[in-house]
Amino acid sequence: MNKQQGFTLIELMIVIAIIGILAAIAIPAYQDYTGKAQLGDAISVAGGRKVIVAEAYAQEGSLTGLTGGAKGIPADTASDAGKYVNSLAVANGVITATMKTSGVASCVSGATVTLTPVPGTAVSDPMKWKCSTSATCKPGTCSDS
Repeated sequence: MNKQQGFTLIELMIVIAIIGILAAIAIPAYQDYTGKAQLGDAISVAGGRKVIVAEAYAQEGSLTGLTGGAKGIPADTASDAGKYVNSLAVANGVITATMKTSGVASCVSGATVTLTPVPGTAVSDPMKWKCSTSATCKPGTCSDS
């Protein structure tokens, strides 16, 4: 007598159930990871203005008036500032990057990343920066620096 070989219907259903459970866990984690990476891009794009703002502060002695297009600071970009960043603006030394609303993870869609300067006790002290974001997925790179 020959023994039949193959999988039973129950075995196949168990495998499909396991794959479904793993997918239900992995997909949200991947989307969160993707959003954090996209915020990292926004922090990098905004970080390019930190040195310029710090130099302008050292020359002016005040953050007031340090805006995009003035006192050596590049003009604000209204659209397509980066791959995931829609706009980049500087107002009184505060750098704000606004994320795009399409083509990005849902946890960062339209969110902002703000780099706020924290001057030292003297103008010659190094500038510190406070990073904050309105995104629901917070990257580890958005920390005070």
